[in-house]
Amino acid sequence: MNDVPSVPIGDFENTLSFPSEETSLGQGGFPHISPREMYHAHPSLLTVFSITQSARSITQSDSCHHGFADAYNANFDREMSVWYKVCRERKMKRLPSLGYIFCLLVILVFPNCETEGSLTRKRIDAVEDGLLRTVVFKGENPERMKLSDRMAFYRVPGVSIAVINKSAIEWAQGYGVERIGTDLSVTPDMLFQAASISQSVAAWGILHLVELGKIDLDVDVNAHLKSWKIPASSVTRETKTTPRHLLSHSAGLISLKLAGYPFGKTMPTVLDVLQGQKPSDSPGVYVYNEPGTEVQYSELGYAVLHQLLEDIEGKPFHQVLTETVFQPLQMNQSTFEIPLPDIMRTKAVAGHTRQGDPVKEGWFYYPVAAASGLWSTSSDLCLFVIDVMKTALGQSQTVVSPESARMMLAPQLGNQGLGVEIFDTGENLYFSQRGSTEGYECCMVAYPSRGQGVVIMANSGNGAYLIDEILRSISDAYKWPHFIPEIKTYYRLDPSVYAQYVGTYEVRPDYILNVTHEDYYLVIQPTGQAPTKFFVESQSTFFSIDPYIQIQFLKDTAGSVTGLLLTQRGQTSEARKIE
Repeated sequence: MNDVPSVPIGDFENTLSFPSEETSLGQGGFPHISPREMYHAHPSLLTVFSITQSARSITQSDSCHHGFADAYNANFDREMSVWYKVCRERKMKRLPSLGYIFCLLVILVFPNCETEGSLTRKRIDAVEDGLLRTVVFKGENPERMKLSDRMAFYRVPGVSIAVINKSAIEWAQGYGVERIGTDLSVTPDMLFQAASISQSVAAWGILHLVELGKIDLDVDVNAHLKSWKIPASSVTRETKTTPRHLLSHSAGLISLKLAGYPFGKTMPTVLDVLQGQKPSDSPGVYVYNEPGTEVQYSELGYAVLHQLLEDIEGKPFHQVLTETVFQPLQMNQSTFEIPLPDIMRTKAVAGHTRQGDPVKEGWFYYPVAAASGLWSTSSDLCLFVIDVMKTALGQSQTVVSPESARMMLAPQLGNQGLGVEIFDTGENLYFSQRGSTEGYECCMVAYPSRGQGVVIMANSGNGAYLIDEILRSISDAYKWPHFIPEIKTYYRLDPSVYAQYVGTYEVRPDYILNVTHEDYYLVIQPTGQAPTKFFVESQSTFFSIDPYIQIQFLKDTAGSVTGLLLTQRGQTSEARKIE
């Protein structure tokens, strides 16, 4: 209020710089009034006009409910037009009080505005109450489900979610409990195993050493290794294995996910893993395919990178990453250290099997930290994601330069970047990384151009199914172009087609699928599980919606059904028909 000029009425006009006479208020058929006409009608009109024009800008901001701006403008124009007529006709001599003007603004603007906090709360509510399945049938509205209900459905005890908006953490929240059978709630500062997201963080640290000139991404990695070398093979005579190949899972190594070890069990060293020596279960590193020709996920590649950093820096891997990534980004709740330091053990949530039982001793340890050994929180990982996004946009260079960040987010082969996967292009480009360890699942997704992203961590082997539904809920709440339910159509086949698939199928001796037919769908009941409806996709392919599973029936040359392929989240199992 102190910004309103305090001058005699007679001198007020001389203190003003009037906008052009074409400037007007009228919208929606209301009279057009110039600022000079307002002043001559009554000076208070121009005072109100100046203040409320500033208020217009409020309605255009994210603090106001979208769609309110037009309603406010129309309401404002109507009120100003009425006030103008009253002032002209009654020739008011007394300036309305500033209190009156303030009350007018409150009536016109603020009841309809929302704070950032209230908008965030609405989005949180939308996420929590809007989980979506993979498939929705054409013509049907998707069922929106509660997070708590879906956690119970999948037997997921705890989840941690942190959401990025406008290149900052907008909210972070924990759900459920840290261990089944306890009442200790999950909070945003509790630690989960970050699984393969470890590789993304390791890649960020490696790129830092690249910029220091300590690593060349495109030379034979053996030139940098000191304590061990990749064995020569026929396919590496001309094409050498480079750090870039290892970072992008295109080094030609055997596809392998490294095993974890319970607390107290003798763990192999990284060199044991590389050489295939006990107590490691690894076959050792050997290049089977020409590097740079095919993407094949292999955590052995990150075992090589783990050893590379220790050889170059002469320090433990966890110390290198703490100094190069965690400390600069203030990721104070993250560590690659094995075993987990006591101060962090108290904040770690226990992993759980797909059956809902706690993992023995709480969790397994993964000696190749670069591949899957990271412990972190969803909020800490968001700090990492934000730095990658900002650096790629030229807004940061805390750890690496913008050029290195853009190289990380450039597809090397297929969708594979350096430590992350890349999807789509332009403003819709996003990078992601998913991972799983014994009893844990996690996912990070980020849209650099939008300044948006999410990290989701769950303490269950079933967490991936829940994470998919949470992603679709977040996508819906934040209007992302991906993670949208797939629309499918109901089909009905001739009864004879269904009849040929009815029978018993063996995945393994202790896992049998019993297939029956009802109406326009098949019903499949696995050993020890509830029956599930499978709907028609084609003459030989069926799918379920909760969870999403595909079944493809196999036939011999005579047309007789011999078995089926069951595909769930990219993993395919074969079953033979036994009766």
